[in-house]
This record gives sequence, C-alpha cells and structure tokens, in this order.
Amino acid sequence: MPLSDLSQRISSWIRKGTYPKKILLELLSPRKEDIILDVGAGTGVIANEISFYCDEVFALEPNPKRVEYMKRRYPQVKAFDGSAESIQFPESYFTKIYVISALHHFRDQDAALYEFHRVLKPNGMLVINEWDPGSTSSRVENSIGKVRFLTVNDLKEKLQKSGFVVNEYRKASRGYFVSATKT
Repeated sequence: MPLSDLSQRISSWIRKGTYPKKILLELLSPRKEDIILDVGAGTGVIANEISFYCDEVFALEPNPKRVEYMKRRYPQVKAFDGSAESIQFPESYFTKIYVISALHHFRDQDAALYEFHRVLKPNGMLVINEWDPGSTSSRVENSIGKVRFLTVNDLKEKLQKSGFVVNEYRKASRGYFVSATKT
C-alpha cells in the first residue's frame, strides 16, 4: 500500500471516529431519493456512510489526491475536485448539502453559502457542523493556517443573508450544528 493511501486511511479512520454521526443523520434525514452533496469531503468516509441511506451522494473536495483516493476506495460516491465557492452543477440540482468541520477552510464563506443556495432545490436542506471559535481545536487550527471560525450566531446571520431559513441549532461535542432550508 502506498504511503499516501496509508495516510488517507488514517485520516479517514480519525474523521469517522470523531464526527457526530447521530446528529448529522437526524438533521439530514437522508432518504433513498435524495441527491446529496458533501462539501469539503476530505477522504470521503462520511460520504460513504451517507451512501448507505441514498442512491446519489456526491463529494466535493479541493484536494485532487483525496478525490482520487475517494474514487478508488468508495466508487459509489461521485467524487470530484473543486471549491465550495464555484460548484460545477446547475441550479436546483441537490436536495441536501452538508458540510462537516470544513466551513472554516473556505476562502469566501459568503460566496460558498450563496453557491449552496444556488445548487439546492427549492426547500432543499443544508446542514453545517462547525467548531466553536473558542475551542481548543479551533485555536490550534487558527495557529496552523488561515482559517475563520464562526460563532453560531454569525453563521445563522450569514445563512439568512444568503436566502436560507434557519431551522435548528444543536450543540455537539466539538462545536455545533445548524440546519437551514432554501427559501
């Protein structure tokens, strides 16, 4: 096994063990007929789990090496590279979109939220999981790279400005979840 694959598998194992699966599934409520997009999919481990609940799961990831890994490891997930600010799909394509611990990496969070609104079908669901800005994890990540963590209130405000109606907020072990609907 190539060293890069080993690194990806370790990353997948960590991500699978640390994301709040129960909350994501409750908020996302994936159904067989859904067309779901995982934005900032990483190694695709979460997209793979979501694929057990619906037939069409797409995974957007800016790192081409991770996209190739996903294609080899999870062929049922339709992985592609690109940015959250410019999703290469037509308007009203997806029924649901989720972002797990990745929003802080987006170059332009406002542009990404408008893009999510564009590619979601009317009444489509968006679920975002993010770390609290004051948490140890976010402080460490802030010291490593240029990232921007939002408070839950800041995220809610941005969602509303982007044309979403905020449905629910839930506290999670390392942050929070916000679900919203496209109006």
